Amino acid sequence: MGQKKKRNRAAGRIALESQEGLQQAQQAAQDLYDQDIAALREASNVTDFYAGLDFSAIDPTQMQLAQTERAQLGTLGPAAQMSAQGYDAMTTDIAGLQRGADSGLSNVFNNLQVSTAGADLAAQEADQSLAASQEAMMMMGGGGGATALASQAAKSKAGIAADIDRQVKQNEMMRAQGEQSLQRDLLAQNNLASQFDLGQAQANVAAQNQAAQFTAQAKNQASQFNAQSKNQFALSQFGAENQMNQFNANASNNAFAQQANAVNNAIAQNAQMQNQFNLAQAEGQSQAESNRYDALMGIAEISTGQLNDADRAAGENQAVIDQARMSGMNKDGSYTKKWWEKAGNVAGKVLGGVAIGTLGAMTGGAGLLGAAMGGGAYGGIAGGILGAAKKP
Repeated sequence: MGQKKKRNRAAGRIALESQEGLQQAQQAAQDLYDQDIAALREASNVTDFYAGLDFSAIDPTQMQLAQTERAQLGTLGPAAQMSAQGYDAMTTDIAGLQRGADSGLSNVFNNLQVSTAGADLAAQEADQSLAASQEAMMMMGGGGGATALASQAAKSKAGIAADIDRQVKQNEMMRAQGEQSLQRDLLAQNNLASQFDLGQAQANVAAQNQAAQFTAQAKNQASQFNAQSKNQFALSQFGAENQMNQFNANASNNAFAQQANAVNNAIAQNAQMQNQFNLAQAEGQSQAESNRYDALMGIAEISTGQLNDADRAAGENQAVIDQARMSGMNKDGSYTKKWWEKAGNVAGKVLGGVAIGTLGAMTGGAGLLGAAMGGGAYGGIAGGILGAAKKP
């Protein structure tokens, strides 16, 4: 039992000597482990390289639109118009005939006069008679008869006026009858002249008009033929120009369309290649980050193993120290013997010295051998005594 504790204390002293180095190694392993775990934790923040991936879409503004060229219509000039040739129709000339006042006919009753000489004489006589009567009445001193005379004179003048009015009406009636007879004569004369002139003039005018009409028709037919020929030629030329312009426009449009398709295909291919490159780059970055995480995981596993080994070594070393402490070792590794251990040591030394001394005596050695062999002073003395006693 004592030897076991002694061994424990010896092992504890060795453990104490190794404790500082093991603790340093443990702290270093802990620091490395913390560093590797921090790096692994940082690497665990996976970056989504696809999140900010810039997808290269096709920009419609960069696309080429096929330019179209419209066919220019041919120039069709104004249609040639037919120049119609007319003719002036001849008319009957009846300007030499005398009509109306030029014929010499007149109304003979148009200038009838009213005769007022008899009326004037009757009026003078009435006035003279009235004046004589008034003078006789005044001389006779009769005033009432003057009024009767004046009334009689007025009636006499009224009769004169009525006679003048009768003459005027009679003259107007005769004038109207003369005018009516004049108009009949003029109408008859006009009709006779018109019939004569019309017959002669119509015959002449009809011949002239027929000749002028024939000439105008011939000229109109020629003009119409020329106009139709010009219009037909212009229309043919117009159609040819339109066909040529349409052909040129189609050729130009096809060239524009092919060029636009080539440009658009190039733009689309560039966009597709850019997207593929972005996807490959994101995939490569993700794989690199995954590889880095795996490497850090391997390093962390190594540092974890190293830390576990250091912890285990430190724990085992501490267990040896704790076992030595339980076996009586002090904190500094020393050991303080108990009183019974000290007594046992003395007794042991004595017994050891006796035994060694006895051995020396048997061999003839001095008592110093017992002391030299560790028997102690007491053992040496006892051994010397026993050796001396054994001498012959």
